[in-house]
Amino acid sequence: MDSPGKDQVCFLLGSVEYPAGNGLYQIFSRKRNEEVQRHLSELLAMNEDDFLFVVMDNASSHTTPMLQPFFEANKDRLLLVFQPTYSPHLNLIERLWNFMRKHMTKDYFYDSMKVLCEAIVEWLQNLPFERFCSLMGIESFVEDPF
Repeated sequence: MDSPGKDQVCFLLGSVEYPAGNGLYQIFSRKRNEEVQRHLSELLAMNEDDFLFVVMDNASSHTTPMLQPFFEANKDRLLLVFQPTYSPHLNLIERLWNFMRKHMTKDYFYDSMKVLCEAIVEWLQNLPFERFCSLMGIESFVEDPF
């Protein structure tokens, strides 16, 4: 008998504003150029008055020529910086993903992909901001009351 969720996959795309810690994460059923473009489009919409430097790894869904028209259309607001191949240690978001996998998916069983995704969203929403900042290698910003 197959276990629930066998052969099911979901992809979490995330962007973090450094050093403030604001960001966007999205769960997709696939990780293609369409999902990457949607993620970047929503990131641009969230930051409509800003020019964004986006650091990305060299995943094929990030580097496909099919994204070139989108990149060209947004070159006045978006600059992509691709990391060297095989260098996840340079990608700050990887620390968060590794921490999440350790606490959410390693040695845990979920009845369905939907339940897993809901658990991950809840976990991200409840992750203390100071822990998030620590994982991302940034200082938490606490306003001085004086």
